[in-house]
Amino acid sequence: MPSFVGIIPLYNHALTVPDVLAGLHAEGLYAIVVDDGSTDGGAEIAEHWLRAHGGSGEVVRLPKNHGKAAALLAGFDAATKRGATHALTIDADGQHDWARITDFLNALPAVRPERTLVLGDRRALPSTYPTARLFGRFLSGLAVRAACGSIVGDAACGMRLYPIAMTRALRCRSGRYAWEEEAIIRLVWSGAQLQQVEIPVIYRNAAIAPSHYQFKRDWLEGTLVLVYSILLRAFSSGRHWTHDGSTRIDLLWPLGKRSTMARCLMSMLAAFTIAVTGITAGALTATNTPLPMAAVVAGIILWIVLRTNAPLLLVAIGWIAGSVAPIASLFAAPIIAAVWSFTTVRRLRGAPR
Repeated sequence: MPSFVGIIPLYNHALTVPDVLAGLHAEGLYAIVVDDGSTDGGAEIAEHWLRAHGGSGEVVRLPKNHGKAAALLAGFDAATKRGATHALTIDADGQHDWARITDFLNALPAVRPERTLVLGDRRALPSTYPTARLFGRFLSGLAVRAACGSIVGDAACGMRLYPIAMTRALRCRSGRYAWEEEAIIRLVWSGAQLQQVEIPVIYRNAAIAPSHYQFKRDWLEGTLVLVYSILLRAFSSGRHWTHDGSTRIDLLWPLGKRSTMARCLMSMLAAFTIAVTGITAGALTATNTPLPMAAVVAGIILWIVLRTNAPLLLVAIGWIAGSVAPIASLFAAPIIAAVWSFTTVRRLRGAPR
């Protein structure tokens, strides 16, 4: 029988953490607040709130700021000590709708709930939602799909229901925000199944709920971790590929019937495939690379394509274009890929999964 707790990773969100605690309290969840070295008194405010409302929770303090991954892992440790099997994670900035907590709990299947990860998927997207941010969401979803086959609508959403034992057994490389995306991949590799729950997009004033995401540091870490995961999947064995995500029919794109989200990810993958193959073939041709070396590079690309179910048609088109018109391909391929990707994302804004 599953047992649940709520985990709130906290870093300088003193103004909003009481509301989040109230949400967990309203749903009857024991709250574990993990203070990741806050300097605004948020930990004290959380402790005061818990005392004032019956003490159904605790505050775990980290001595300094280690990043979101460390806060989550400390929360899982505390949850294990309470005998919980699953942890509902929710951000302290108030941008997750606590009224949807029941939906996450109900999303657990009767069979193998201890091996199920429930993800939040922020929808429906308002017209004001930045296209660049939406592109980033789909890009991370594309990387997750390439690494493990899962079709994920919002790989960066922090509102989730984790199977604690499986998650604590992971050995992730990342230590901050990228951990949440890497955890999806490694849980699927370990045999976990995914469920997704749609939640609304909630914006809070930055003065009240500031973001601690640092683009240079966190984007770079996330990119490196996702690329590493894709290469690990491509060149090693024993990495489980989900049975209900990408299938071999994707190799024959555009053939096959797909969900809206899978269609979006396939369009983006097609764009990246033609860009990578066009640029690679163009560079090899323009530099008069010896045929044996070019054959090795082509073989590596083909192997990655086969391991990640990328579209073979676009590989052929990109390679032929790069070989016939190398200089033009070097310039045109990335432009085509960028325009294709952004057009796809904008067209599918707010569409159902």
